[in-house]
Amino acid sequence: MMRLSLVFGPVLSLGLAAAAPAETLHVYSGAGLRPAIEPLADAFEARTGAKLAIEYAGTGQILARARTTGRGDVFIAGTRFFSDQLEAEGRLSGVVALGIHGAAIGVSQAAADRVTGIADLGRPGLRLALGDPQAMALGRTADEIMARCGDPEAIRANTVVRATTLQQLAMYVASGDVDAAILARSAALPHGARIALVPVPAECYSAEEITAGLLKSADAPDLAAAFIALLASPEGRAAFEAAGFGAE
Repeated sequence: MMRLSLVFGPVLSLGLAAAAPAETLHVYSGAGLRPAIEPLADAFEARTGAKLAIEYAGTGQILARARTTGRGDVFIAGTRFFSDQLEAEGRLSGVVALGIHGAAIGVSQAAADRVTGIADLGRPGLRLALGDPQAMALGRTADEIMARCGDPEAIRANTVVRATTLQQLAMYVASGDVDAAILARSAALPHGARIALVPVPAECYSAEEITAGLLKSADAPDLAAAFIALLASPEGRAAFEAAGFGAE
């Protein structure tokens, strides 16, 4: 079954389909959540006959999309911080929790012996990638980890690139373009041995909560609510767990 899935960078680079079928749901989703969302979207389409047009990007980017287009049915955020904003504006309702965006340090093969903890991220000469806190959940988390357990000044001095999605962070590490990044286990898993994972102590940050809600602009609110119910069901939570978004 074919589904439209859009991945975009700049906030205004792509638009929603102008002439969508009546039973098509427009879904905004944080890009890092794709490994969990895709199997659930496939199942939903097979069971309902509906189509899902999913736009993937950093959660800050899809937040801007929802605001500027005034369109869409479902909003899936990598952090409650962003869904709370839409809820406060009266644009989002029925928000439910789906999983946890836990953090880890992803280390390239070449730097595996140089990075064994947060303190090492400030070592001179290390090349780091961090998430943009305005664009993605793990960018905010990285800032908190540095503030609580690291040397923010030294870590920022080593940061050579900022990413807007978890996939970008993981690719930088896996390719060896950077030595390490603060990312999520879910993003590192597809790269296998090319990324070594170093745990981040629980006391160093508050894990971001993944959420989904119904947009006020929904053209098919009942169908959208059914998709959200699937995401929040035991089946949905199992998919998030399998993708690395389970409880810590």
